[in-house]
Amino acid sequence: MINLIDVEEKEPLLNGCQYIRTRKCPSKRIEKRLLNNYKEFCFKEFSNNITSSPIEECQIEIRRQVYYLKELKKSDHIIKFFGVAQDNYKFYLVTEWMENGNLYEYYTKFRYNINWETKIKIALDVCCGIAYLHKHKILHHNVQSANVLVNGNNKVKLANFGLSRKFSDITRNISHNLENVRYMAPEKLENCEKKKKVQYDTKCEIYSVGALLWEIAELKKPHSDIDRSEILVNIRTRIRNRYRLPFSYEVPMEWIYIVSRAMEYEPEYRISISDICRDLYKLSRKLSNAKSISLSYVDPNSGFLPYNNVRVSTLNDYYRYNRILSVDDAIHEHKSKNGNKQLAWQSFKYHSTNNDLAKYMVGYYYYHGEEIPELQQLSKKEKFKIAASIFEETADKGNPSAQLRYGICLWKGEGVDANSDKALKYLKMAANSGNSAAMFIIGKAYWNGGNGIEQDKNQGAEYLKIAALNNHPSAKDVCYSNNIIF
Repeated sequence: MINLIDVEEKEPLLNGCQYIRTRKCPSKRIEKRLLNNYKEFCFKEFSNNITSSPIEECQIEIRRQVYYLKELKKSDHIIKFFGVAQDNYKFYLVTEWMENGNLYEYYTKFRYNINWETKIKIALDVCCGIAYLHKHKILHHNVQSANVLVNGNNKVKLANFGLSRKFSDITRNISHNLENVRYMAPEKLENCEKKKKVQYDTKCEIYSVGALLWEIAELKKPHSDIDRSEILVNIRTRIRNRYRLPFSYEVPMEWIYIVSRAMEYEPEYRISISDICRDLYKLSRKLSNAKSISLSYVDPNSGFLPYNNVRVSTLNDYYRYNRILSVDDAIHEHKSKNGNKQLAWQSFKYHSTNNDLAKYMVGYYYYHGEEIPELQQLSKKEKFKIAASIFEETADKGNPSAQLRYGICLWKGEGVDANSDKALKYLKMAANSGNSAAMFIIGKAYWNGGNGIEQDKNQGAEYLKIAALNNHPSAKDVCYSNNIIF
């Protein structure tokens, strides 16, 4: 390690006053600052509240380590360190600014735009970053989605690690003790329980990588079904009983294999980080080849091969496991009495990243798709919540069916808090687009009143008449029963 004199010479303090504050402050200790009005930096305050060492000693220790961590700049998978800045009496670790926050925040916000191509890219970025650290004899010590950051170009990078535990403790946002348990290797869990010293090593880190890869596949934290108040005890029990995190129907077998090997109970059987990277690259190439095949349905028995260089076995495997219909054909399959709902569901999911109608249909299946194996693993409450979120997004983009569905969710309080005024707003949007079901619901709401809606029989009758004129059967029945002429 460089001595104090060298620290002052080789890693001088940055002048924090030269960096302009912005309104972007993700937390009390983190803020975005600008240099020369365009260069973006993350300022993370550290203080004596986090360590027993005096603040002067803390900032010198961090500067000493930042000097070495700057050498990691050759990797595009590691967050870049710029130094330690002083602004009045406060000290800050200065790193590159990551606009989209951490990985958990990112996939929570952009869940419906993340397909398998994106998941593999994220996984490769993370694993290449871990491999680079291991090559330089550095262990991350805290691999989890909170410590993977995403920039404005959706590039992910590893963060919140250091050459010593002191550095990591000082520069992390908060204590993640409970969250760590989700990713912790069995030997470390036992270490905590029995108070025996087990050295953290690459095998422990590989287990955490496996848990993070599971999270990337499923877009939820490991063991998220366990109540947070009981997480430590219940995860220990699960791991002791050799519990395996379950995968959704759609996860590729190669991915499942990688995670299973990384999360082996016995450390000596765990896969290496280089093997994980190799296998992810293979899976990436396989899916890339599959994507190059025409995605409108081609009968594999017809003899038509879109590309001559694709082996027949590969093509047959592709159609057997990854047959994709166009959105129109998927709609037809969905509406057919004996249609293949699983095939329609897979096709809607595939197209949902760039087609709003397909995205709406994904929401419809979350709401109604009880026969889809993948969705049977979720509770009705979870499915309604996801469906309502999709309905709202596609409703705001002008889909009348989504406006109707989201209005109903708001009216019934399914997947979202009940709000009759907001429900009427979306139902009226659908009605104005000619949706007779929305007209009927609005008409009944005004005709009967209640549920926060003031009774207005005149307005109710008008909506019921228009719905009846649009051949809505129930609207006709209500009109006949109440002598409403249409």
